[in-house]
Amino acid sequence: MMLFAAAAFLTASPSEIPPDAWSCSNDIEVWCTVDSCAAKSADETTPMAIAARRTGEISVCAYTGCWEGEAEVTDNQGRISWAANGLAFSSNPQGGFTADVSLFIIEKDGVGFVRVGGIASPVLCLRREPGE
Repeated sequence: MMLFAAAAFLTASPSEIPPDAWSCSNDIEVWCTVDSCAAKSADETTPMAIAARRTGEISVCAYTGCWEGEAEVTDNQGRISWAANGLAFSSNPQGGFTADVSLFIIEKDGVGFVRVGGIASPVLCLRREPGE
């Protein structure tokens, strides 16, 4: 599976970039359990780099690796979502480390939400050129 360079953002306006691929990052980290959600303090936040294509490829990077694979993509009038079950972590520790991944982006605003493992965080997203 191809590892995306999710940190490469473009300076072109959104209307000039094909809406094929997205790069997202988080400013805060939120952890959710069955009982509640809580934001981590700024000094405890794990930066994430997320890359997703409308073809289904998705990569959610945090810590020392990435959850990568193919997701089901839906587009409902500019509200795009990716959903994948059991994606493996690229630096798989002994015993395995898989997670279900969900990404949601409101295309016109570039605002989204990612859920992977226990992380459930808002993200800011930019369209990026395919292959960049």
